[in-house]
Order: sequence, then structure tokens, then C-alpha cells
Amino acid sequence: MAREAIRLQFGKYNGDEHWGFDAVLLGRDAQGLWLGVTGGTPVARPGLEFAAHGDFVVLVPDDAWWVATFNTAPGGKNHDIDVYVDITTPTTVNQGEAFTLDLDLDVVKRTNGDLGIDDEDEFSQHAREMSYPPRLVTAAREAADTVMAMVRDGAAPFDGSHEKWLAKL
Repeated sequence: MAREAIRLQFGKYNGDEHWGFDAVLLGRDAQGLWLGVTGGTPVARPGLEFAAHGDFVVLVPDDAWWVATFNTAPGGKNHDIDVYVDITTPTTVNQGEAFTLDLDLDVVKRTNGDLGIDDEDEFSQHAREMSYPPRLVTAAREAADTVMAMVRDGAAPFDGSHEKWLAKL
């Protein structure tokens, strides 16, 4: 049976396009919508494109201010990123596309266990340049703090819940 294709597209608050890639719909559980991407899939934003280093799954939680990526072969600049959580606006899913606005902040867990919030400087700069409303700034910071605690504490879905979805790839 053919899997349903879905595109995950990130935008920026000022209307610019950001990262986007094609995925397959793996299913849904209490955590939200799970998407799968196989190694070699093009991942692109304006001015930059690369092939996914390895397979990964993406969780698009319902009504949450984040989207989480779980790598099977840890990827990233140095191929050492285990979990990467983009802080975003709540994602809308409609007719084969999931769309969200990237709010710069990222919670990153590396394979050596290091955990931190990335791109604070970019968030501050964009908040000024793109005139993020105070409510958006507050929501993004609260989401980053909440996700950081969830990842640190191993709370679902950061408790290995993604493994069953990776197995479906």
C-alpha cells in the first residue's frame, strides 16, 4: 500500500520561506502526527539544500509551539544531533502539507547527552527586526523552557516513544 505523502514546510514570521522537505505520514498517537523521512531526501531552504544524512521521524504535536525531529543516524553539522526541536507556532495540517512558522529557538540534544537551547541571538535579532508581538516572544520562550525540561526529564515523547515510528520507515 502506498503511503500518504506530506510536505513539512517552515516559514518565517516576515513571510519568507524557511526549511521544507517531503515526508510520509506514518500515523498518529496521543503525542500527535508522526512523519517519516528516509536518508537522502532533499531538505532545503532558500539558498541551501542538502540530502538528509539518515532516516528520521518528525513529531508534529497538536496545538503545541514546537516540532520535534528524532534522528536514527544522528545528523546535523557534525552528525551528532540526536533530538532537534524547533520552537514554532502551532502547525496547521491541510491537504498534504504541514505548515508552521519557525521562531528561531531550538532545543538540541546531542548524542553525548549535551542539551541546550540554540539560536538565542537569532531569536533576539528577529524579534526586533520582524517585530514579534510580545505574546509571540512569551509563547516561544515558554515553549523552549517547557521542551527543554521535557527532554531533560525524558518525558513523553522524549522517552523513546519515537522508536516505534522509526521502525515503520
